[in-house]
Amino acid sequence: MTTEVLRLDNIFKTYPGVTALSDVSFAVRVGEVHALVGENGAGKSTLMGVAAGVVQPDSGHVEIAGHQLAKHSPAAAQMAGLAVVYQHSMVLDDLTVAENLVFSLPEDRRPSYKETNAWVREHLAAVGADVSPKSRAEDLSIAQRQLVEIARALALQSKILILDEPTESLTANESEKLFVQIERLRASGTGIVYISHRFPEVQRIADRITVLRDGEVRGTFEASQVTENDILQLIVGRAFEHVFPKKATPSAGIDVLLETRNLTGIRFSATDLKVGKGEIVGLAGVEGNGQREFLRALAGLYSYQGEILVSGEQVDIHSPSEAARHGLVHLPGDRHVEGAFLPLTVRENISALVLKQLSRVGVVRRNAEVALAQQSIEDLRVRTPNIETPLASLSGGNQQKVLFARSLAANPIVLIADEPTRGVDVGARSEIYRLLRTYADEGHAVIVLSTDAIELAGLCDRVLVFSRGKIVRQLMGDNLSEREITGAAIAADEAREERVSSRSRYTNFGRLLRGDYFPSSILAALILILALWTAHKNSFF
Repeated sequence: MTTEVLRLDNIFKTYPGVTALSDVSFAVRVGEVHALVGENGAGKSTLMGVAAGVVQPDSGHVEIAGHQLAKHSPAAAQMAGLAVVYQHSMVLDDLTVAENLVFSLPEDRRPSYKETNAWVREHLAAVGADVSPKSRAEDLSIAQRQLVEIARALALQSKILILDEPTESLTANESEKLFVQIERLRASGTGIVYISHRFPEVQRIADRITVLRDGEVRGTFEASQVTENDILQLIVGRAFEHVFPKKATPSAGIDVLLETRNLTGIRFSATDLKVGKGEIVGLAGVEGNGQREFLRALAGLYSYQGEILVSGEQVDIHSPSEAARHGLVHLPGDRHVEGAFLPLTVRENISALVLKQLSRVGVVRRNAEVALAQQSIEDLRVRTPNIETPLASLSGGNQQKVLFARSLAANPIVLIADEPTRGVDVGARSEIYRLLRTYADEGHAVIVLSTDAIELAGLCDRVLVFSRGKIVRQLMGDNLSEREITGAAIAADEAREERVSSRSRYTNFGRLLRGDYFPSSILAALILILALWTAHKNSFF
């Protein structure tokens, strides 16, 4: 019996102008967590795409549970026993949570109709997903969608499970529940490929670590025998010190660039906030306590009541374009849904918010646009063959860097950043932290929403913790630490549960209106009314 559940031998893959994988071999043993690490564009997702049958290699072969795949396809890989949790959620928006889980199973393993809800709730609870089986996937938050994706993969009971950045959208509590499930799977003999930029997680759960750089394997090591600095040096190809930039010195009487007064909207109320010139202010809290909705209201994505003042002047913001016109630019947290123009080029994505400034008499000055794109790529170390490459062909982390470059190109008074380093490698994270701090020091302000408490503590001058839609704690100075942020956020968890239950009566009504059978029910009712009216008017009907 083979001791390896996944084996990739001598894999080569090239794209126009790029060698994605060069003679890469990789193996996962039975009951092993094998971490795959590297910079954005190093080839991690491409290699796992080959394993999953999504990417056709130029040469090489794939074995799953000792059986070589004769045909590279997702169906063949799944039938052989492989499941994938992708970095970008692949749940089907038009289906309910229950349908997403049940329809992914082979027909002979699906629960009966009566057992479906209980079966789905059990699998959701295992990963800490507090959502209704009847909820539509499109109504879930990014973190909830990720948990549903993980629950769906675990339900397949596969021999090999690939987790691509599974904790990027999760809170510390949700991540802990995931780690418990990983330990359970490892004990049952499942092989796990764990892709992550968060080295503390890797070192905690991985048995072995393989480093990819520029499409080549730079080494495979026992996790217990290497340090973070050892791995980072292999990842970036040079000595590397992962630090946050020095914070600004607090000063009295700073100019207020953004102020909210009694701001009230979806899931938040009576919120007062002041952000001064040169400040980086973080927003924290358990998902569902209003911090994300507050951020999106500032960006013009959600309606609100109350006052927003920019540089002392009251402004009305009803759309992202109005927010940008007043100096508030939003970096979206879900790049595929709200941020990226995937079919367009890197150049076109970077310049999208500043076309007016780059134009003369309504015609874009190509030289200025090219110069902006090239400088942005250099500043953020975007891995791309050239500026004319379609954004869709870049890795997820490099797509995020392009969106970040686009936001900074607009030169906002206040940059509103939702998860600014999601899916970004360790080297680029430090560069983004430096750029954010430099941008603030130049006289602007930054608001950062992040689920990474270490990031908030290391980057921000102040962190505001939300609970029940209000700011309940402000952390700064010596009180600003990962422990304090996490403690305050966890303390808000119970408050969130109370709020969810108080809204349940509205959820059921909303679910009825959005149900699959509601349109046909209306049509049936109209037919019945027409039939009764016709029968009343004509006795022969």
